[in-house]
Amino acid sequence: MKPPHFTRFLSFLVLFALVLSGCDVLGGDDDTSLPEASGVIVANGGNFSDQNGHLTFHDPETAATVQGGSLAGFVQGVAMDGDRVLALINTFGPGRIDVMDESGQSTGVQWSGFDSPRDLVRVDDLIWVSTFAFGSPGNAIALAEDGSIARSVQVGEVPEGIAYWEGSVVVANNGSLGAGTTLSRIAASGGDATSVETGCDGPRDLFTGDDRLILVCSGKTVYSADFTQILETTPGQVVMFNEDFVVTDRIVLSGQAGSTNGTVSASYSEATDELFVMLSSSEQLVVIDVDDVRVTDTLDLSGRASLIGLSGVAYDAGRDQLYVGRFPVSSAGRFPDYAAAGTVEILSRDGTPISSFPAGASISSITLN
Repeated sequence: MKPPHFTRFLSFLVLFALVLSGCDVLGGDDDTSLPEASGVIVANGGNFSDQNGHLTFHDPETAATVQGGSLAGFVQGVAMDGDRVLALINTFGPGRIDVMDESGQSTGVQWSGFDSPRDLVRVDDLIWVSTFAFGSPGNAIALAEDGSIARSVQVGEVPEGIAYWEGSVVVANNGSLGAGTTLSRIAASGGDATSVETGCDGPRDLFTGDDRLILVCSGKTVYSADFTQILETTPGQVVMFNEDFVVTDRIVLSGQAGSTNGTVSASYSEATDELFVMLSSSEQLVVIDVDDVRVTDTLDLSGRASLIGLSGVAYDAGRDQLYVGRFPVSSAGRFPDYAAAGTVEILSRDGTPISSFPAGASISSITLN
């Protein structure tokens, strides 16, 4: 799960300030600053077999941290919809979306009756959700405010990220173990999905920049028939499309993109036009300047004695701080412990630890409010 797609308001504020001042927002004489997050929301998937996921709320001003109650499922991620928090819940049965206020209090509204939700985006008065079911193609469904399904469109296998771009709802089809290579493009006005080839393995997460659609591909892993050997792996990629869905730029990463628990692999900062991609197996965080289409830094976060893996990342541009989700090290060896409480590290831009706060088991995503 990723920073919300629902609004460009923060980017508008930055642009408006630039127009008024005529200076570089990162320098100059005027008192212009990037927006600071008012809150940090951590989606804790929970130990999947226990179905005990919950949310963590952190106040960056006071450093106060509050743990929410169990949501009775695996929390795939959260997204902001205005002043509401939408939590995507995967269960052993049908999935659902819980609607909360900004403090995490339930509004009493739950949307259900569809397969496991993976990501969502608001388009006018509908909320589009990518949904996944084992052994069959996924769907993109459009939910009305009362939770009814206004539209359902079949997409590819293992759909993940979803975005709205140039009049189309776009879904990244990751495929089994990253075997997918396509996006599904759905006209908001109606009709079936059409396929867009990406030229990369495992389309995973989608973001919309100022003038481009940004796709993070995980890479794929091919196993032997009995799953005892890895026969092939391919690296992750970042691929960018123009308004005509034509690939304009491509960056091949040094490893596979992904989080420790298989949720969102990257985060996009609209305020600085930067992409932060996790290479969880190497515990590296790759920083990409989207405008210049280049890797500007690779932060090595390995070597922590009690922490391992990367799962959930967000960048607070106003404070120039990174929030990164980490797993505790298992008592059985240097492996992630998926059942014990995780930690969110607060880092400087060069990866130096500043502080941390406790979260829940199996962190899925980090979202800034």
